[in-house]
Amino acid sequence: MKRLLKNFIPLLSGSIALFWLTAAQSADLQLSNQRIDYQWVAKQIEQNETGGDAKYLTYWSRNEPFPSFGIGHFIWIPKGVMVPFEQTFPQMVAFVSARQPAPEWLQELTPFEPPWPNRSAFDQAWSKPRLTQLRQWLAASKSEQAEFIFQRLVSELDRLWSTLTSAQQQHLSYNVNQLTQTPQGVFAMIDYANFKGIGHNAKERYLGEGWGLVDVLLAMPEATEATALPDFVTSAKMRLRLRVKLSPLDNNEKRWLPGWEKRLNRYLTLS
Repeated sequence: MKRLLKNFIPLLSGSIALFWLTAAQSADLQLSNQRIDYQWVAKQIEQNETGGDAKYLTYWSRNEPFPSFGIGHFIWIPKGVMVPFEQTFPQMVAFVSARQPAPEWLQELTPFEPPWPNRSAFDQAWSKPRLTQLRQWLAASKSEQAEFIFQRLVSELDRLWSTLTSAQQQHLSYNVNQLTQTPQGVFAMIDYANFKGIGHNAKERYLGEGWGLVDVLLAMPEATEATALPDFVTSAKMRLRLRVKLSPLDNNEKRWLPGWEKRLNRYLTLS
């Protein structure tokens, strides 16, 4: 279907120019970014993912069988590890390297798999050249990483759009347009998509129920400009609580819920 073109309208937060995200009626979802302050976006995402601490740019949690890297904690899955998540680190490296070349050792990996088979090996390599160089590159390419997150959001929403019913498309478009009236609403969608995904991965569902960005937007009531962001946060909390309720007991996902909700509440206080 031929795409409908929309005007680019920048959103401003003080002197910070962000971008306009809008839905094209009767076609597919359009996201446009004529003017984005990727530095500002990167700073906010980094604060949410790492608390602003550079050591967390290369991180392997005790609770996960894979390491995470960069401002968006892009995951990189070791050989033989089976998880229901889509790894994003290789895609990010390819995107950012076109603007900021990655360390040579990273570019030369064949196959492109983590050189640390487990967390113990990762910890032992912490101060060695590979991880040191990787942290330096990640620290120098934060804006490019933010651009990757945005471009991935554009691509994934565009791919998912055709799978929705016309009623879902209309509802999604309406709520997206309300959220884009403020920079905080726009950022909430970007950050949540990076944080919990778009909602296209069938493996990231429990009993058919998902918690990605599209799931949150579809579960929202039809919002107004004034209620859009609070409604988004409330809807996201409800989807994540449902996720915890439906998750296998052995996962103990309830322990993560306070941190998830703290992150969502921060959307309401951004300036």
